[in-house]
Amino acid sequence: MDVSNSSSVENGETLSNYIGQLESTVKKWYGNSGSIQVHHRAGDELIFLAEGYSTAFITAFYISRIWKFQQNAPYFGLSFGNIEKSIEAIEIEKWIHPIVKQARIANEHLKKQKDRESFFFLTDGCQPEHQILMNGMLSLQNVLITHQTDIQRLVCSLYLIYGKQKAVADILGRSAPTVYSHFKKGHSEQVLKSFQDIVSVLESLQRRNYADSENSVEVKIKDDIKSQLREVFSL
Repeated sequence: MDVSNSSSVENGETLSNYIGQLESTVKKWYGNSGSIQVHHRAGDELIFLAEGYSTAFITAFYISRIWKFQQNAPYFGLSFGNIEKSIEAIEIEKWIHPIVKQARIANEHLKKQKDRESFFFLTDGCQPEHQILMNGMLSLQNVLITHQTDIQRLVCSLYLIYGKQKAVADILGRSAPTVYSHFKKGHSEQVLKSFQDIVSVLESLQRRNYADSENSVEVKIKDDIKSQLREVFSL
């Protein structure tokens, strides 16, 4: 993960501290339930390595939905595939591997874009057509998210976490029809479905190599966000 326009932030230390807190948050999300490494480096960068083809994308998507500095949006170069070592045995700052190189190239691809998107996959872990389709879907998703108003963005994020119109309406203190209107006008259904579809594709690709693979990390992420909801979304 890198951050847009980080050099223009008036208080760069505030942004850097926020990313440091985000590193701790991600570690909390996973606890002892999965093998991960996450490291805050170079002021505005976050490196993440985890078991599971979909884990990095799930983590990145949730980070993008709770991110507080909208003028300095994060972007994520992503890759996945098989490695020979256990996650715990890797020195993430020194690790040399094709997956790392691909993620960095993906990150550079985003950095060079004039109208920067949020996510880009580059990997040898799937057929080229899968990669093209996922990146194409992410480009369309980015267009929809970019045009969301603040309230539409908030409603979309709360739907991601709670999945129920009444729950979102109760949190915001608004009527269910009003919340549903923001949900529809912000194209939240399409945004969230594209996320779920890409996760499904990644998990399907993983099952080809690991028949018993399962990724239940979203439950822990949602529970942790719910436990500090008003702080996370400044409600």
